[in-house]
Amino acid sequence: MTDRLVIRAPNHLGEIILALPALHAASVRERAEYGTAPIVQVVSGLVPLLSLAGLDARVLALADRRDIRAAAGELRERGARRGILLTPSISSALIFRAAGLETRRGTTGGGRAWLLTDPVDRAELLTDHRVKEFMAIAGLPVAEGEPPAPRLTELTASRSAWADRRKALRIPDDDRSPVALFPGANGASRRWPAEKYAALGRSLAMRGFRVLVLGGPDDREITADVTASARTVDGHHDAAVLDLGGRTSLIELAGLLAECHLLVTNDTGPMHLAAALDRPIVALEGPADIRQTRPLASRVRLIGRFDLPCVPCVKNECPRTGRGTVLESAERECLRLVTVDEVLEASIALLEEASP
Repeated sequence: MTDRLVIRAPNHLGEIILALPALHAASVRERAEYGTAPIVQVVSGLVPLLSLAGLDARVLALADRRDIRAAAGELRERGARRGILLTPSISSALIFRAAGLETRRGTTGGGRAWLLTDPVDRAELLTDHRVKEFMAIAGLPVAEGEPPAPRLTELTASRSAWADRRKALRIPDDDRSPVALFPGANGASRRWPAEKYAALGRSLAMRGFRVLVLGGPDDREITADVTASARTVDGHHDAAVLDLGGRTSLIELAGLLAECHLLVTNDTGPMHLAAALDRPIVALEGPADIRQTRPLASRVRLIGRFDLPCVPCVKNECPRTGRGTVLESAERECLRLVTVDEVLEASIALLEEASP
C-alpha cells in the first residue's frame, strides 16, 4: 500500500484521549474507502494508551519528535502519502512535509500554515468541546449535541499490570473501597491547595476508604506532603492513605483507576483517563475552559468558581495580582475559594450513587 493515511496524534495524555473518537472515526472511514488501516504516529510514551483503545490502526512510535529526518523516513518507508495533524506543533508539520506527503491537513497558527496543503483555521471551528474540534480537524462530520465520549475498552493487560504492581507495593487487599486523589497538575494555577487535598484524604480515610494519592514523577513532593498530612489523625498515622506518586506506569495507572470508586483531581491528563474508563470523578476546575475540556464520564461533578471574571483564563500560572474578588489575594482565587466541605460532599454523593 503506497497511499497510506498517517494521523499524528496529540502529544499529551489528556489531549490524545479527547482525540480518540476522531481516531476511531478516521480509521473506520479509511478502512471503508481504502481497505486499510491508517498509521497513527504518537510519541513513544503514549503508545501504551492506544493499546487500551481497541483502535484499528498501525501505531508508529515517535522516539524523538525533534529528529525530523528520521521520523519522515519512517513515514516514507510505510508508504504514507496523506496526513492529518491533530497536534499544533510546527515540528509535526515539518515531518509531514519532509516525508513528501501529498496532502497535509491541520490547524494553522505558530507560523506553520505554509507547511499545510489543507489548512484549518481553528478560530472558525466553533465547536463546543475539544472532542468535536479534533473530529473537525480530521475532516469528519460533527453532530450537534453532546460529543462522543472517549472510551478505553481493552483493559485486560492494564488490570493485570496493576494487580502485579499492587502486590509489589504491598497494598493490603481488605474491605476498604479505593478512592484516588490527584493533587498535581501542569501549572500551579491548576492545583487545588495541597493542604485541602490532605484534609479531604483524611476525611475519606476516617470514613473507611483506602485513599491512594497519585501523581507522576514530577509530583512526588506534593504527593508525599499530602500523604503525610492526611495520615496524621490525633497524632497517629493512618496507613489507609498511601503515596503512589511516581510509582505507576501509564498502563498500571489505567488498571488502578479502573478499580477506584472515585477520583478527585485537578484538571489533568489522568482526569480524562478516568473519564475514558467511565469512573466517577470530582474535577476541580480552576482556569480551565470547561466548555471545551470537561471530562466526558457519566458521573462527574465539576467544582470551581466559574463566576469569577477571570475564569476561564486557561493559563498554567495565575496572572492576577493584588486584592482578589473575595479573598485578600487574587492569586489562584478560582481554586483557593473551593472548600474541603463542598468537595467532600460531592465525593460522598458520588460514592453513595455507586453503592449497591
